[in-house]
Amino acid sequence: MLKCRDIGQLLYDYVEGVLDPPIRQQLEQHLADCPGCIAFVNTYRQTITLSKELREEEIPQELQQKLQSFIKEKLHEPGFWSRLRTRLTG
Repeated sequence: MLKCRDIGQLLYDYVEGVLDPPIRQQLEQHLADCPGCIAFVNTYRQTITLSKELREEEIPQELQQKLQSFIKEKLHEPGFWSRLRTRLTG
């Protein structure tokens, strides 16, 4: 049985429809009982939809560097993904 922590690793393949059927079934069984993960999947899907509407614009080099540093720092913080999921699910 899949756990919440497993969902993030499978999300891309699930949304793209290329997840192996047995794993997809396990994931969908988990989603049936987990409102937090449902919200996470829905947010992921909405992010993809909204990002397709973005247009490319130049941002200053300094801002690019600050943003890249911030993201790298946050991604390696312990508990980042669980805090993010908590914030997304309210």
